[in-house]
Amino acid sequence: MANPLAGLRRMGGLEDWQPYHAVIGREATGGSVPIEAQDITTKIQWQLAPSKSHMIRWLLLAAQGEKEVTLNFSGTPGEDVESMARCLSQLGVAIEKNESQWVVSGVGVNGFKRPISVLNCGNSGTTLRLLTIAAARLNYPIMLDGDHTLRKRHSETLLHILEYLGAQVSHGTGLESLPYLVHGPMEPGEVTLDVSRSSQPLSSLLLSMPALEGEIRVNLAGQGVSRLHAQLSFELAGKTGSENQMDWRPHIKLKSWVVECPDVVEIPSDRSLQAFAILYQSVQGVEVEVTNLPSDEDSLGAEILATCAGGQMLSDVEEFKIDLRDSNDLLPPLAAILALGNGGTITGASHARHKESNRIEKTAELLAQFGLTATPTEDGLEIAGGQKPSSPNKIVKTHADHRLWMTAACLASKVGATLSHPNCYAVSDPDFINKLKFTSQ
Repeated sequence: MANPLAGLRRMGGLEDWQPYHAVIGREATGGSVPIEAQDITTKIQWQLAPSKSHMIRWLLLAAQGEKEVTLNFSGTPGEDVESMARCLSQLGVAIEKNESQWVVSGVGVNGFKRPISVLNCGNSGTTLRLLTIAAARLNYPIMLDGDHTLRKRHSETLLHILEYLGAQVSHGTGLESLPYLVHGPMEPGEVTLDVSRSSQPLSSLLLSMPALEGEIRVNLAGQGVSRLHAQLSFELAGKTGSENQMDWRPHIKLKSWVVECPDVVEIPSDRSLQAFAILYQSVQGVEVEVTNLPSDEDSLGAEILATCAGGQMLSDVEEFKIDLRDSNDLLPPLAAILALGNGGTITGASHARHKESNRIEKTAELLAQFGLTATPTEDGLEIAGGQKPSSPNKIVKTHADHRLWMTAACLASKVGATLSHPNCYAVSDPDFINKLKFTSQ
């Protein structure tokens, strides 16, 4: 089969670029933090961070309108949201940040300015994908980069889109594909998207349609994953005037629209983070009350935390099988919950191999460091129940993956451990460390 990227045009400035390859064995260069074991006996109040999936999309939509839009939320936005806001600011979008409220001053669909420096997307794959397509609308080169974990998350589908729609792209080689250097404009046309690894390229196309004149025909290939996130993009776009619909037919046509955002948008909390509250409750044996649960409709598949076991605590029910096709972010904490409970099988999560880490393999590795057994499968994990964690005898590798780190921290709160890559939890929940009642040295 021919390489679909073989014809990508190389742009000046990156032809000779090569990534830095770290010395083998330097996993812990991100630092480490010791966590002491503690026995918690009092009820815990737990506030979820704002949904970064909702907030990042609303930031981009509000930026393309022509008025002020107020985003209200509870909790503290994660670093992924901050990355999108920072990049939009570089593109000329004013964002006023207050506690529990941000105000975005839209610049219109053609109002983005040429940034004077690289757009640093941090750890945020969503920000990178949405802004790579947005950058390809513009008739000048824009460079996008990210942290070392994002540099390893290559998106051939994204580059394929840009090539077939007439934009020029150059990118890194080897282990690290970033930075991207994108030079538009792209034009209406036809593309084929493999949606079996991610739905984000489809969301990226949709959310940049307001700036295009004409239609894009999208042929969908593969079994779609994270379908609720794609549906979210279409729903939010619909609230700003889009008539585009997502029904997972073999092909769809995307059309432009005039962005008319609501004056005020309420950002729901991130239901996927409830998994860590449940894990902490299982580990410590205390009641944990989540104070700002979103509705099931706003939970993007994470509502299974309440419904897949008939509303009971997952650790209290018989062994079961759970499909994470549309909610693969739950995999690390859910695997730990099952190990401490009655066990079970996680399926439908093959796309979790392409996150900040290979979350199927690395979740099994993480649990093993705490003396817990989980067996990787092609699309998930098989987990024996009735297990008890033990204290690791060396630094726990979290691979700078925030969901692995938070899973490890919950386990460490009971048995003690030293974790690599401190503070990476801030990607999704900057207040996470304050929710746990342990002390660290």
